[in-house]
Amino acid sequence: MAISAFQDTVEVSLAPGNGKISVSSEGFNVPSGEHNVAYAVAKGFIERYSIRDVDLYIKIIKGVPPALGLGSSGATSAATAFALSKLFKLNMSDDELLYLSGLGEAFAASSPHYDNVAASLFGGFVIIDINRNRVYSFKPSMRISIAIVTPKLPEFTGRRKTEYARSLLPKQIDLDKHIRQSSSLAKLIYALLSGNIELFGEAVSTDVVVEPYRAAMIPYYYELKRLAHDYGALGFNISGAGPSVFSIHRTSEEAGYVGKKLKEFLVSKGVECDYIVSQVSEIGVKLLR
Repeated sequence: MAISAFQDTVEVSLAPGNGKISVSSEGFNVPSGEHNVAYAVAKGFIERYSIRDVDLYIKIIKGVPPALGLGSSGATSAATAFALSKLFKLNMSDDELLYLSGLGEAFAASSPHYDNVAASLFGGFVIIDINRNRVYSFKPSMRISIAIVTPKLPEFTGRRKTEYARSLLPKQIDLDKHIRQSSSLAKLIYALLSGNIELFGEAVSTDVVVEPYRAAMIPYYYELKRLAHDYGALGFNISGAGPSVFSIHRTSEEAGYVGKKLKEFLVSKGVECDYIVSQVSEIGVKLLR
């Protein structure tokens, strides 16, 4: 699911050279050079398309805060792949853009995953076909407002936070959980297709595979979920790998009210946090100039 609250801007230029890749970043405390996901995308791009005799210069203006479960590395990876495709006039297919963007996520989390980069590339809601490395994007007819609450947890500020969050998940699940989660996913897709935001909220709140394990990373998680529903949220769950959480609402006003209440609760427990209100974004990556 793509949201409109945050954006990265990536500028890519080239000069005659011998294949050097220079990456700089500003806006948040994220690494530059070889330690940035943009470097992994650019390196994979040069190798895949046999680019010769040029140096690449990549400047990232970070607007998506890192290590909060908001798709920060995915945004940078998607923007870098898209910018390179435009710079070299390659007219890449969606599948190829997805593959190249996934190289950055593989660098960030030690294995490729395409959910965040797909949302950043194409906007709306995305479904990943992992068998064929394809993505399907859907723009819902209903307006969905979202409150995002982010506890400030210093222990989860490192680049490998996503890798750690993935390590918490079970390698296998039993048949009962598989059936229950598949049913919830089917309900979510039906809710989007039919424009039923109440049903969508129910489906979002049902997670028997990931939520029970990652909830331990987030202080007072189940209390937050109960309070969100008590205050009128239609759905609640963990955003990405956390520690951010999100709730689903009909209007921005309702989302703002719940976000404020959840922040007040966490602060009363001694946990600093921020909250924002956003919408589902129909727009993915785009060329600025």
